[in-house]
Amino acid sequence: MVRAILFDLDETLILDHPVSLHALRSCAFYAASWYSLDIPRLIQTAEQTSVRLWKSSPVFDYTQRIGHSAGEGLWARYEVQTHPALKTLHDWAPAFRVAVWNESLAEQDIHDDALSEALAHRYLSERRLYPRYPEVDALLKALTGYKLGIVTNGVPDLQREKLEGSLLQDRFQAIVVSGELDIGKPQPGIFEHICQELEVDPAACVMVGDNPERDIAGAANAGMKSVWVERGFKPKDPQHKADLEVTNLLQMLPWLEAQ
Repeated sequence: MVRAILFDLDETLILDHPVSLHALRSCAFYAASWYSLDIPRLIQTAEQTSVRLWKSSPVFDYTQRIGHSAGEGLWARYEVQTHPALKTLHDWAPAFRVAVWNESLAEQDIHDDALSEALAHRYLSERRLYPRYPEVDALLKALTGYKLGIVTNGVPDLQREKLEGSLLQDRFQAIVVSGELDIGKPQPGIFEHICQELEVDPAACVMVGDNPERDIAGAANAGMKSVWVERGFKPKDPQHKADLEVTNLLQMLPWLEAQ
């Protein structure tokens, strides 16, 4: 019998990639108000450059372990420092953000340090939107009677900011963030931790997420059933097969009743 439903956060309950793209577009159009440039090319270059430079971070291995991405590094505050690596990121990230725009603009023969600084700050503000997927409210209302939890990878203050900004933080009985535990999905420890908080056995839990490698494989390793929601950003992985596949979270309700 299923007693608890656990959710991933980004791209499961709240939009992530579309908001990042919005912020990149805003920055690119701002740059284009000063210089003649190829906007789609600037956006693509900025995405690629951020990933490349992120790999040179002095704590890249740590970010991989807790599931913190280059895109998040463009706007995380790193004010909650539960691990020494977060202090390193706090000090390193400002130069990283400016370097992303310096190199992306230079790819189009634009060299303007002041503009790169402005774009780094603009992204910080433009990215701070936290829209929920449209079916989330109806889903949570329908799940009355289940214990609800969130298992999310990322740094503490950024993931908590997303929860507060999306007005989701008070709708779950337990929330675990990889950066607070120093354990990230798909490691079993983060799933074991939320089971202890909810006082449920893993076999009585269903994990819902969009990432086959982290959410679906992690659930299987922890002895949980899983639901994969296809949002169009993570491809299906036949190596990590979920118990149910959906494109809208409401589609999981009949399956849950059958469990």
